[in-house]
Order: sequence, then structure tokens, then C-alpha cells
Amino acid sequence: MRLPLSFALAVLLSASLSLSLSGCSGGTETDDVTGIPASWLEKTADGWTASDAFGGDMPVLTRERCQLGDVVPDVLGEKPEITDSGWGSYGDDPEAADSYRYVCDFWSEGRFAGSLQLIHAADPATAEQTLEDFVSQIDTTDQDNTVTTVRVGQLDVHVLARWYPTNPQGEYQALYLDTENNALAVFEVNSLKDDDYAEYSDTRVAEDLVTALAVGT
Repeated sequence: MRLPLSFALAVLLSASLSLSLSGCSGGTETDDVTGIPASWLEKTADGWTASDAFGGDMPVLTRERCQLGDVVPDVLGEKPEITDSGWGSYGDDPEAADSYRYVCDFWSEGRFAGSLQLIHAADPATAEQTLEDFVSQIDTTDQDNTVTTVRVGQLDVHVLARWYPTNPQGEYQALYLDTENNALAVFEVNSLKDDDYAEYSDTRVAEDLVTALAVGT
């Protein structure tokens, strides 16, 4: 099973939300994060079976409010704009009530695109296989892939740094597996030009994922 991460682009952040987010980054809030927020799991599970994507093969994204919160961490000094959000199936059964993915796309015009995603797997084996597929990615003719593990507070975050040499641009994906809930959180930033790719890093994308978890907690 390949990890479905191909989404891009993103409700403008207010000043007050930005201030509350900056208080989380690098503070004790991120140090206290122990897993994926219960609110993320509850809200996305409640909405999945009633969504237009339930029973289908393709995710359905709309302009409705992101169920993972209205705040995405600042990336490279920019405040991302959430553009759309929605559900999609995950695994072999598109009508499985306990197996889905929920994604919120974001972007900063002319700078980057990305997504914050929650994946709920049907069972521990599927969740572990998703992680295994992620960390096993190797270089291809079109991609230079490097996977590392970064410790942020109490969490081990797995990070993929990817560069496209034939279409020069890069991306980072940070993934955290919550084994107690058979759930994974993924923070992706893509369409990075070479300078921004060099400035961003494994550590920063891992910290941004945990900051998102802290804000949602």
C-alpha cells in the first residue's frame, strides 16, 4: 500500500490565531503532546460516513471548515491559507467506517503548497504498513528521497526530504504514527524552490507537525 499524500493548496489566518500558534511553537505545549488530538479523531470519524467521499475511490474536498482546526503553523515565515478540506477512503474497502483519511490543503501563493492530513487505519497492521511504506522510500530516476527520524518533545516523527532533479523543486513530509489509535498525522510542504528547500529542514517540518498537534489538543 502506498501512502496517499498527493494533495496541494489551502481560510486566511487571523492575527489572534497567529499569536496563539506562535506561543505553541517551541514551547511547553509541544513538549506535552503525546499523540494525535482526540478532537481530530472524533470530528473526522463523525463526518466520514456522512461525507460525499464515503463509498467512493476518490477524495472529495470542499471549501468547508477544516476539521483539524483553522490554524496551520507558519512555514518559512509565511502564514499558509487553508483552501479546502475533506475525506477520502483508505485501504481496500471504501465503505469501511473505521478506515479513512481527512486532509486540509493549504498554500502560500508563489512560495509553497501542502497539506495537513489525518489517516485512520482499520487495524494496527495497516497503520504499521503505512509507516513501513513511508520509511522505505528510496531514490528513483525522478526523485532523490531521504528519510530520517526526528525527536520532537515526546514524539518520534519520521521525515521524508524529496528533491525532483528533473523538475527542480523539493518537498518535505513529516509523519507521526499514533499506535494507540491506529492513526497517522502527516504534514507536507511541497513546490519548494531550491533556496526555500535548503532553508526548510527535517527538523522544522517535524516541529511544524507537532505544533499542529499541539494546537489541536
